[in-house]
Amino acid sequence: MSLLPRWARMLVYILTFVAAAIAAFPLIWMLASALKSNGQIINPHSSLIPQHFEWRNIVNAWNAAPFGRFFINTAIFSVVTTVGQIATGLLAGYAFAMFDFPGRRVLFYLVLSGLMIPFTVVLVPVVQILADVHWLNTYQGLIVPNLASALGAFLFRQFFMGVPEEIGNAGRVDGASEWQIFLRIYRPLAQPMVAAFAIIAFLQNWSNFLFPLVVTTSQSLMMVSQGLTIFQANINRIQYNLLMAGSLIAVLPILVVALVAQRKIVNGLTLGAVR
Repeated sequence: MSLLPRWARMLVYILTFVAAAIAAFPLIWMLASALKSNGQIINPHSSLIPQHFEWRNIVNAWNAAPFGRFFINTAIFSVVTTVGQIATGLLAGYAFAMFDFPGRRVLFYLVLSGLMIPFTVVLVPVVQILADVHWLNTYQGLIVPNLASALGAFLFRQFFMGVPEEIGNAGRVDGASEWQIFLRIYRPLAQPMVAAFAIIAFLQNWSNFLFPLVVTTSQSLMMVSQGLTIFQANINRIQYNLLMAGSLIAVLPILVVALVAQRKIVNGLTLGAVR
């Protein structure tokens, strides 16, 4: 960036600001609408900033649907699934990077295909399997099919391939088993990548809508994303301010996590190297 002339740097800054403003405007509009009256929202001459902040909209939206239950379900699903994806991603990435076994490349490409095939393609077979084992409308039916992540296996494989082999060889010379080398040497080195992937996986799992919608029918197991549809059905008429307040309640946790942990995401993803 420092090699660019001053006018080019200014142009980059302006374009970056414009792109950020365009990306942030829907969130800003949602926040402003959540604190307006319904009349202010439907008034085409109303300003973006609320004339009077209607803080009770958030309370009314929270009481219009059992968001407390939805938050508990979403937290259980997101945390347990994220932990499982980290564990399976670490093990798969370590195996693909460190072990030379027959069919390794083919198997790795099959794992990568999980990133390219839309989930809707395999949704029906997965739901049929869950129905056969009577796991529909259960926590295990929600969690178990999501415990493995192709993205996690790929990221951790790229990270471990960038770690010098001499580190593991030193442990083997000292008599450490492969499991001990993984747990005591390579896993601690992967902590930045673990932190980055944990945040990415948590954000994806929290906002997961399609799979919980198909697998669960009981309101006691619904996620926050599904709760918005229940909330919309519970209000008597279209109240855009309450709809925006409910949407704000749903996305606030992932916004906070993304803003607080964005540096860890960038630092973790820049550690991997392709050999």
